[in-house]
Amino acid sequence: MEISIAAVCGLCLLFCVGGFLASYIYFRRKIVDFTDEVCESAQEILRQSQGLRKGSRETALQESQGYARRRQLKNQDTLTSKAVMELDKLERILSRQAAQNQSEKEEVQKVVSEISHQLKTPVSNIRMYQDMLDDEEVTEEEKKRFEKIIRQQLDKLEFLVESLIHSSRLEQEMIHLTLVEKPIFQTLAKAVGGIAAAAEKKKIELRVDCPKSLQVVHDVKWTAEAVENILDNAVKYTQEKGEVSLLVKEGEMYTKIQIEDTGKGIAPEHYNDIFKRFYREKTSGQEEGLGLGLYLARRIISLQGGYIMVESKLGKGSRFEILLPNKREER
Repeated sequence: MEISIAAVCGLCLLFCVGGFLASYIYFRRKIVDFTDEVCESAQEILRQSQGLRKGSRETALQESQGYARRRQLKNQDTLTSKAVMELDKLERILSRQAAQNQSEKEEVQKVVSEISHQLKTPVSNIRMYQDMLDDEEVTEEEKKRFEKIIRQQLDKLEFLVESLIHSSRLEQEMIHLTLVEKPIFQTLAKAVGGIAAAAEKKKIELRVDCPKSLQVVHDVKWTAEAVENILDNAVKYTQEKGEVSLLVKEGEMYTKIQIEDTGKGIAPEHYNDIFKRFYREKTSGQEEGLGLGLYLARRIISLQGGYIMVESKLGKGSRFEILLPNKREER
């Protein structure tokens, strides 16, 4: 047990270091882009300044040759106006970048706070029950119970860390999708298998309607994860003895994977929010998770050229539709 705890703690530390490195690389890229934009404006200002100096020399020559004073002032005013416009542009860039940096800084702080909050509970529980196990007066029955709780907390911690790693890799486009034409039934069977135990525990009826011979071009591993994330949410927020159904239909341009539940439903104003990273409803505090499932699902499907849509009624349930493009290899 001590080895397992040490391994998990090492994994968490590695993830944290990786996360900070990823953040550093991300913000460094932002700074480079910002620097390029500023330099471009600065170079334009320098060109305008050179134009002013050149205009001044020409003005002196023109005066000696009898050119009209009004024409000279007009040319100078035009060049001055251009330079002022570029300076205004530079000021707007600086202001916009300052606001963007502040927004990104707040977002990073929010992410770090959420991660810390989610990881704190299982780590604290593991530490507490580990201390109890070290107590010489603990009975064998209590030891077995404590060890079971520790394993459950380790599983929860592993799930959270894996979710964070997947999110980080998708953000940095480190995940390579392999699109192949395979039976979608097999992919969905893998997804359903991942939530079957949780559904059975709540006595939720699972219904699957999918042609076994239907071939769809998709990434098997990641599509299964995306579907499982949606199914997991459906089971999580559906009351006991409810229903969750999965229906697949092939259209002319897209294959539709429809997931419907009889859960608590989603308010229309939150349709977009549920796909945001770390978003969780206020009423979902008792449910485990980071608020990454639907975010990852949409990212995975989007990378395959597909879409996810949602329709829901409060107190009645929700329906998610995944649309995967019917790409066919030329024969």
